[in-house]
Amino acid sequence: MIWLWSLLASVAYSAHVNFQLDLTWKEGSPDGNKRQMVLMNNQFPGPQLTLNYGDTVQFVVHNRLPFEATVHFHGIDQQGTPWFDGVPGVSQDAIQPGTSFTYDWNATSHGAYWYHAHSRGLMQDGLYGAIIIKPPPGEARPFSMISSDRKAVAAMEKAELNSHVVLVSDWTHITSEQWFAAEEASNLDIYCVDSILINGKGSVGCLPLTSLNSFVSPHLAPMLKSENTIFSDRGCAPMTAKFLGEGDFNDTKPNTVPETIMNGCKTTTGSQEVFQVEGADGWASFHFIGATALKMPTASIDEHPMWVYAVDGQYIRPQMAHNIPLRNGERYSVMVRLDKTPGDYQIRIANTLPNQILSGFAKMSYTGGSKRLPSKPYINYAGINVTRSVMALDENQLLPFNAPYPAQTADATHILTLARLGHNYRWTLNNKTSYSMELEKHRPLLFYPNPNGTIPADLVVRTKMNTWVDIIFVVDVGDSNPAQPPHSMHKHGNKMYFIGSGVGPFVWPSVEEAMKVIPQNFKITNAPYRDTVTTAQTRFAPTWIAMRYHVENPGAFILHCHMLTHVEGGMAVILMDGVDEWPKIPADILNGVYSRRIEK
Repeated sequence: MIWLWSLLASVAYSAHVNFQLDLTWKEGSPDGNKRQMVLMNNQFPGPQLTLNYGDTVQFVVHNRLPFEATVHFHGIDQQGTPWFDGVPGVSQDAIQPGTSFTYDWNATSHGAYWYHAHSRGLMQDGLYGAIIIKPPPGEARPFSMISSDRKAVAAMEKAELNSHVVLVSDWTHITSEQWFAAEEASNLDIYCVDSILINGKGSVGCLPLTSLNSFVSPHLAPMLKSENTIFSDRGCAPMTAKFLGEGDFNDTKPNTVPETIMNGCKTTTGSQEVFQVEGADGWASFHFIGATALKMPTASIDEHPMWVYAVDGQYIRPQMAHNIPLRNGERYSVMVRLDKTPGDYQIRIANTLPNQILSGFAKMSYTGGSKRLPSKPYINYAGINVTRSVMALDENQLLPFNAPYPAQTADATHILTLARLGHNYRWTLNNKTSYSMELEKHRPLLFYPNPNGTIPADLVVRTKMNTWVDIIFVVDVGDSNPAQPPHSMHKHGNKMYFIGSGVGPFVWPSVEEAMKVIPQNFKITNAPYRDTVTTAQTRFAPTWIAMRYHVENPGAFILHCHMLTHVEGGMAVILMDGVDEWPKIPADILNGVYSRRIEK
C-alpha cells in the first residue's frame, strides 16, 4: 500500500514549477583567480532547483552565450519525455546563441540530482547547479536502521527535508576550449587542475614542495626516484611517459602544454563555504554532489562519522563511513549526528587519483559554538586515511532499500571495451570508434532513429522494450593502454544494477555463462542500483564490471564516461532503447514550439 499512498500524495502535493536559467559568458573568480566563465542568472554555481516528488517543471534556458549549449538533468529518468534529456545530436538540437529552449519534465523520483551542460566542455566552464527533489509524505525511509530511538528518527526525517547541499567541483584557470586545444597539441590526456570548489567557493593553496611530495603514495615513490623527478608545486604528477602510462603513441609533446597548467602555483584568497548546524537538532543531512570534470575526490567531515542513506537519489540500507568517494556524477546523501563540542569542523574534499595531490575545504559550524579549527581529520591532504581505524565507504555494500530486484537472467548482452584509440586523449567505448564531438551537430537520433550510415553503426546499441539488458564494461590494457584511470560510467534514461565485477578479461558470452565459472563475482539479489558506476583503476591488468537494466523508457539515450575529457575524447555510445515501441515525437517538439528567439 506504500506505493498507493505515494501516488496519492504526489497527486495531492504536485505543482507546476517555472524555473528560468539565463546563461551569460562573463568574468568570474570562484577561487580568487579571474577568467571567463558561464554565469547562470548572474551567479555561480547555478541556482538550486528544489522540487517535490510529482512536480512538473518548466526549465527555461536563455542562451546568451557566444556558443551553443544544452542542459542535461543528471539522474532524472525522463520517463515519457526523452526529448528533454538535453543531449545535442541525440535528444535535441543544440540551443543556439540568442535562443531560449524550454525543458518540460516530471519529477518521478526523489533525492539529490543536478543539472549541467552537455555541449562540448561547457560544464568545465561552470554550467551546473543542484536539483533536490523532496520525497512524498508517507514514503518509507531507512532511518530506523540508523537508530531505533523514535526521537532520533523524527530528527533525521526533519533533517532530510532541510538537507545541506555540498556541490563539489574542480576548477581550471583556462577555458574548456583552451584545455582541449592543449590536449590536441600535446597528444596528452591532461589532468592538472587549479582548485577544488565547494558550492562554487574555494582558493588555490600552494603547499611547500617537501610537504606535497611527502603525501606521494609508497607505490609511486620508486617510480619518481627512478626518473629523478618529483610532483610539481601544483601537486601534479610529472608528465613523463613512464609515469603517465598513457600508451605507446610516440607523438606526445609535453612541452606544448602551457606551463601554467602544471607549474607556477600562486596562492589565491577566495571564499569558503560554511554549513551552519544546530546542535539541538541532533542530526544534520548533507547531499554530496560530484560535479567534478576531471578529479575523483573523497569527502569527510572531521570528527563526525557519516551514515550514508541514499546513493544517486536511491535510498539504501544505511552504512556508516568516515569518508566517502565522490566520483564524477555520483551523489551521496548522508546523515551526521551532531553530538560533538559545538564549534567549527573541517569538511575535506581530497583528490584520490594518483595524478595530483589536491584538497578543497569547507566548514561545518555549530551555531553558538566556541571551538575553533583545527579539528581532527580522518583523511590527509591526499585523501589517505590518517589511521587504520578510519572506515572508508564499502561501495559493494550499498544495498537498495525498498527497490525492486533485477531479473535473474538477461535477454541480451553487450560487451563494451574502454580504451584509448589512436591518441592519448582520444577514447572509445567499443575499442573501434570514438564518439566525436562533431556528432553533437547531427540530426537528433531520437527524431531520426535510422541515420543511414551518417553515424557509425558500432556507436549505437539497439534494445527491445520490456527486456533486460546486460552491459559489460571491460577496461582494456596493453601497449596502447598500459594504465587506465577509473571511468565513471553514466547511463541516461533509467538506473542500472551493479551485478558483478572482476579482474582479468571477460571471456564469456553472457553473465549467465560467467556465473557457472565464477559465481562469487556476482550478486543479482540486492545489487546496488545506480545511474553512475565506476570501473577500477588498473595498471597492466584488464578489469570489468557488469550492469543490468530494464528497458522501460523508449528513446535515444547516451551512455558515457563522466570524466569530461574522456567523453570529449569519444568514450560514449547511444542506447536506442525500445526500438520496437519507439516514442512518437510531439508535433510541438518537431515544429520548434519549445524553442524561440530571446526577446531583446
